Amino acid sequence: MPTLFVLSHAPYTDPAEGHKLAWARSGDTVLLIEDAVYGGGSHPTPLAAHLAEAAGRGVRCCVLSPDALARGVQPALPTVNYDGFVDLLEGHERAVH
Repeated sequence: MPTLFVLSHAPYTDPAEGHKLAWARSGDTVLLIEDAVYGGGSHPTPLAAHLAEAAGRGVRCCVLSPDALARGVQPALPTVNYDGFVDLLEGHERAVH
């Protein structure tokens, strides 16, 4: 069953956050929330390479849109709203934060 990886730390203050994605497999999802949304924006960050690598393995990557909006981040990844976040939680066997 798929795993939902929820990242919440800013990519500049916690570069290790991206290393969690090494465990993500095809069918899993990564959701960027809170300050992690900076990693899903249009500007390069330390998290970008990890996200691209994960996406290349078939991992879905997305950004929580209210958090991006609150921080003025223009997402370069697909977005989900709060209802979408709940759907992701319901659709995955486990969540890792």
